[in-house]
Amino acid sequence: MRNTPTGRKPAAWSRFLVLLLSLLLPAVRLCSQPAHARLIYSHSLLNATPGAGESIVNSGGGFVAGKGWQATTENSQLRITLASALPFEGTFIINVTNFDPVSQNLPDDIKQHIINLYSRIYDNNKDIFETDGSWCNIRTGVGYSTGEGVAGFKFLAAARGIDTRDEERCIEDHTWSLTRTYEFKIIWTATYIYCYLDGSLMSRLPFAGQIEPFRYLLIGRDNLIWGYGAQPGVIFSNVRIYGPQSSPVQLSGRLLLQGAYEVGSHAMRTPAAGAAVPLQSPFPQAPYAASTVPAGIVDWVLVGLRSTPTGAPVVQSSLWLRSDGRLIDPATAGTTVTLAAVTGSYYVTVQTRNHLAAMSATALVFDGLNESNCDFTTGTASYYGGKGAVQMEAGVWALQAGDINGDKAVTAADFSLWQSAARTGTAGYAAADLNLDGCCTTRDYVLWFENARASAASGMP
Repeated sequence: MRNTPTGRKPAAWSRFLVLLLSLLLPAVRLCSQPAHARLIYSHSLLNATPGAGESIVNSGGGFVAGKGWQATTENSQLRITLASALPFEGTFIINVTNFDPVSQNLPDDIKQHIINLYSRIYDNNKDIFETDGSWCNIRTGVGYSTGEGVAGFKFLAAARGIDTRDEERCIEDHTWSLTRTYEFKIIWTATYIYCYLDGSLMSRLPFAGQIEPFRYLLIGRDNLIWGYGAQPGVIFSNVRIYGPQSSPVQLSGRLLLQGAYEVGSHAMRTPAAGAAVPLQSPFPQAPYAASTVPAGIVDWVLVGLRSTPTGAPVVQSSLWLRSDGRLIDPATAGTTVTLAAVTGSYYVTVQTRNHLAAMSATALVFDGLNESNCDFTTGTASYYGGKGAVQMEAGVWALQAGDINGDKAVTAADFSLWQSAARTGTAGYAAADLNLDGCCTTRDYVLWFENARASAASGMP
């Protein structure tokens, strides 16, 4: 048998390569975490002034002029509730000064917390461990030490409750300086979560299956029932959180229009020939021009995502509405819609030409891997505020007709628009045509009247 130049037989050489790769690949994976460059949050921690939509609560700590927030006792805590949940992939960075786990260690080797990220907050209990909550934290103390005068810290994380908890002692023989500034960095992805100190990787833990995004930052003492204290004396500053540049999310959805719904067919009628859905979307917020409109399309709808109920849209898109209520992407003609938003939790909004707008009752999780489903046909519990829907038949609900001017209410102002269109004989693709039959007639008036008499209004802020 011919030998390789090294003298090994091919089978032995293959085994050697496999062994070599098994040693190298873990190191490659440790270095392969993403570099997030899109700044989505920052705070100097020089004061408790919150940004729009967030809250900052200082308990037992103090702000040091020009330096940052200081944990002065073991009960010190700075709680930051972010305005919106973080993406399912991101980077958290914070600077730490006046930091020495040896000289600042609490009596009796109590575990100390310095940095905590949580998806939900409980006070004086441990419920987050028994839920789908996500969390990570950094603990310090001389318990993480190899001898006198040195100490380190432990990194802990759970992507989804106690069953996914992992932890690792990161360093135990470090000599710290109270005059230095240290940088702690945490990077999380859909598979791993990493902990760095001054740019050096300290730990990589599994982090697969996260379904609740981080939203709460606790600096110092945590909120667990056993109350691990803060490391007193430490000064924290310059918080930065980065997300991916782009990570399209996927949505599937259903909604029905009262004016077009027919109980006999359990579907919506498509417009008459003279009122065909145009190639161009009627929504200037998200312009789209299609080359053709396939059969079965009822109308255009404007779909958006909001981080908070009252926030501005993160993204908006003009979509088709099919007769069975499915949202259709005009670019692909498919029921899975791709939206240019980073992963996170969003409220889904829908707006039409002449029916009440609606928003999902709760924020949906968009993980960038799986499509999130939003169904407005199942009942008012699907609608934010529980308003704006009407029951068409058992178990089937639709958006209420009559909001011609788009002010989220059915009022006399809409009647005036319908009346003007009816008097002039307006026909075709017209907003005043509430039942989408191509004509502005008393049939549309009846729809408006019934909903106006009921003071129909959208629950969407």
